[in-house]
Amino acid sequence: MRLGAAFIAIVASLWAGSALADEGRLDGLGANLFGNSFFHFGTANLKSPPVSTIVVGRMRVELQHSKLAEIQKAFGGNIQQEGDGTGLARWLCYVTDGGGGGAAKVWFMSNSLGGGEFIMMIAAQAVGSRDSGGCDAAPAGFAIPQMGIPSLGATTTDLRAHFGSASVGSHSDVSYRSDRPARDGLGTATDAQYLGYVVSHGVVTGVGVGETSAQ
Repeated sequence: MRLGAAFIAIVASLWAGSALADEGRLDGLGANLFGNSFFHFGTANLKSPPVSTIVVGRMRVELQHSKLAEIQKAFGGNIQQEGDGTGLARWLCYVTDGGGGGAAKVWFMSNSLGGGEFIMMIAAQAVGSRDSGGCDAAPAGFAIPQMGIPSLGATTTDLRAHFGSASVGSHSDVSYRSDRPARDGLGTATDAQYLGYVVSHGVVTGVGVGETSAQ
């Protein structure tokens, strides 16, 4: 079964609880990935999920299976929360050196589909300074997540080489999605993995990945 309108409706309902963002709340690319008004995930355009293993420093993270509490145990920080019901958002956010003299914010997020416990989305965004903006300072050993795909600083040419296409959307975004049967043993559920890039002058300034399941 494909997610189609059901998937979009679920994610759209989550956006309603996270669209307003300020310091200490879900903001930036974290809020953009959480919603359905920024990226264009409506149609699957990849044959297989582009992300399998995610490495953060020495830690391996798996969407829908790793927990916010595991990230917190490894790197500290405060789990933040806003909204409830289908609009529930819980996350950890770190600000870290991004390499090359830059800085980046990194979000690990859960929603109602993850019970506010399991990591459903991860995002990283280049920022102009290491001003925390409501995020915790990243400790030693933390690193921008490595997902086996082009990341911050890549170009749209790199995206085309890796994915075969890189159509820029209305918000300077490049959006990908892949559907696959979920591992429920019954063949009755579908996993959707969605991947969003933000580009500026042809260079990636933000990247986020998420997964969700539906019956």
